[in-house]
Amino acid sequence: MAFLDSLPPRPLDDGEVASLNRSESVSLAVAVDDDGPTDAVLLATDSWVKGLLFADEGWSVVETVTLDDETERYEGLRVCEETVRAVRDGDADAGDNSDGDADADDNPDDDTDTDADDN
Repeated sequence: MAFLDSLPPRPLDDGEVASLNRSESVSLAVAVDDDGPTDAVLLATDSWVKGLLFADEGWSVVETVTLDDETERYEGLRVCEETVRAVRDGDADAGDNSDGDADADDNPDDDTDTDADDN
C-alpha cells in the first residue's frame, strides 16, 4: 500500500501525526497515545476508519471499519482504537476483521488507495 510505504519506519511524533491531518488522502489522523512518539494511529475518511500499528515489520493496518448509515465515524474510531490497543497488548483474537468490514480479506493493499479518493 503506497500510503503505508510513505510512513517512516518508526513510531510517529506529534508533528508527523499533524501533517497526516493536512494530507489529502485522509480527513482525520489521531495518535492513540498522548505521550511522545506513537506506534498506533487512527486514520479516517468519509467512508472508512483504519487502525494502524507499528511493529518490527513496519506499519500495518490491524482494523478497518466501513462507515455507512449504520456506523458513524465515532463508532469506527472507537472500534479501531480498541483493536489497536488489543493487538499491541498481544490479544491473539484482536484484529481478525470478523465484523465483515471493508478489509475482511486482511489485505490492506487492496483498499486504501482507492478509498482515499472518497474524502
